[in-house]
Amino acid sequence: MARTKLQFYFLATGFVFLALFSGLVLRTLTHEDDRPTRETSNFLVRTSWTVFKVSSMVTTLFLAAICFHISSIRASKYHTLPSILLFYIMNQMLRLFSGSVLRKFDASAKDPRRAQEEFLISRMQRDANTAYGKRHRFSNIKSLEDLRNSHPLTSYDHYEEYIQRMADGEKNVLICEDMVRFGITSGTTGKGKLIPIPKSRNSTQVNPIQILWQAAIRRKYGIPSPLQKDIILYVNPKPTKTPGGDVVGPMHLYTDDMKFIITQMVSVPWEATSISTEHEAHYLTLLFGLRDPDIGRWMGPFSSQIHKAMSKVENHWEQFVHDIKTGTVDKDLMISTEVREACEKALLPEPERAEELRREFEKGFNGIMRRVWPHLKYIFGINTADFTQKLEEKYAKGVPIVAPAYSSTEGDYGINLWYDEDKYALLPSLCIYEFIPVKNIDEADPKTLLLDEVKKGETYEMFVSPLCGFYRYRFGDVIKVVDFYYNLPVIKFMYRSGQLLNLRAEKVTELSVDEAVQHMVNSITETKITNWISAENTLLSGMSEAIDLVEYEEGSQFYLIFVELEGEGNGSIALDKKHQQQFDEALQERNNYYKGYRNAGTISPPRVYLVKPGTFKALQDYIIANSTASYNQFKMPRKLKTAGTLKLMLDSRVV
Repeated sequence: MARTKLQFYFLATGFVFLALFSGLVLRTLTHEDDRPTRETSNFLVRTSWTVFKVSSMVTTLFLAAICFHISSIRASKYHTLPSILLFYIMNQMLRLFSGSVLRKFDASAKDPRRAQEEFLISRMQRDANTAYGKRHRFSNIKSLEDLRNSHPLTSYDHYEEYIQRMADGEKNVLICEDMVRFGITSGTTGKGKLIPIPKSRNSTQVNPIQILWQAAIRRKYGIPSPLQKDIILYVNPKPTKTPGGDVVGPMHLYTDDMKFIITQMVSVPWEATSISTEHEAHYLTLLFGLRDPDIGRWMGPFSSQIHKAMSKVENHWEQFVHDIKTGTVDKDLMISTEVREACEKALLPEPERAEELRREFEKGFNGIMRRVWPHLKYIFGINTADFTQKLEEKYAKGVPIVAPAYSSTEGDYGINLWYDEDKYALLPSLCIYEFIPVKNIDEADPKTLLLDEVKKGETYEMFVSPLCGFYRYRFGDVIKVVDFYYNLPVIKFMYRSGQLLNLRAEKVTELSVDEAVQHMVNSITETKITNWISAENTLLSGMSEAIDLVEYEEGSQFYLIFVELEGEGNGSIALDKKHQQQFDEALQERNNYYKGYRNAGTISPPRVYLVKPGTFKALQDYIIANSTASYNQFKMPRKLKTAGTLKLMLDSRVV
């Protein structure tokens, strides 16, 4: 392993501290420093002098050990002195506290009901004097049973009035603590929701959640050296402000107070984080990432985004190589003069690295991430639309892809302690959980189960009471209990209740449609699915031109499925009646209610359409332009909900 210039500095400094230590030891052994103690009989003076000598020796030896350690581990040559010190200290602190955090978590896992009761009491004490707490008599709620009996199940509509008052600047409305800012949900499956982010959530994110998932990764795969840098995909979501002056933006948002730490984690200049267009922002992130062979982590946050970024490398690798070789930025990038100057100032010509990359790219792109970043420990990316599998099959062969946490804008719900699959142990000290069996979710007032009342193998809709001030909140996630960690449920996300295809109470899940689409496409050689999306024909009723776009009889009900394919000849492939029948039969096999309605003729055959290459990128751009979604938090929905998105997909069909 070649040392960087800064590491040679630490190596030399280590020898200096070692020499100082040796000198202190020698002077102590020869009693040269004992004169102050010999000239006085004062016990306190003699003791203080001895303590000073010992502490000086311990300190110099400790500093020498740190310098030698820093000089011996893998490091990015793009680190500065402040960033090396910052990341080394942060990493050691995380390791120092990991033992106690894991012990506390295990204690809560052994008695999760007690942890839930304690969390509830802390929440009631925090918010009892808020407008919401007084209305719902929080001072009288002493247990989870009290909460279930006295507080209704809620949805976002229940809190809108309170959120608006908070946005206008009123205090002690929903939570009785200072806020960091407002988060906003993606809005890809509906209108974006404003969510308070209290300071307590920020502190807990930095403490147990981060420590827990890093400890789990360390056990499974090891962790990068604290001196390796990261690649983090980020597009500036253009935050706004409320009338009361609070910042509003998605969870993945860089603010000015994060400048120092972000610029130490990554190599791309801070000015580049102001870019709000996906192509330009990701190009610069990739450019600065590709020049560093010692990258330790890739962070998405979604596997679909990472796959798209690596496709960009594959399609534009010659431009990347040119820019790294010459120390310039692609002249066709639509970026400001300020951003271009900052990037070109930081991007020195590196012809050797450019040639190294050229050789690897010319070999092909199977396993390219491991080849251009040989010391990459893992990829952080939550699986969406099977893009994790696509990454593993091509670009990321041999690199672990992990989804460390289960969370949303509203709160943090689970931690992945295993990484063999996407399953999560719940967090009983950070959120209250309630569950309704899926067979009962349509009841007017269903009885909920608490965390210690669920059963392995059963599927539930989950309700949460997170730190943001929402209680018994229905956010639409359906989960399955797959195991227990001690007495703590381990869950797997199944689907969002709002993503079901449901014309006549058949409730066809995303998983069923996905498997049926896969079954259909498997009969087409030399191609794979890029993406798919669905709609119910009821959406056509709001479109005056619907009769010209889709042939159907008045009163009929059916699904519309849009599929984009990749592979050779993807522009000329056609889906015929045979393929539609294959999809229909596969879907009937996976949902008996749908099969019954199809046999009775009350649901008509589905319309399955192939769309042109690039359609889903156009759909993403359309949704982001017409909603509160940002590129950083975008997840492609599985069900269209607006006439505009349906029109875009119908206009993109391969005829």
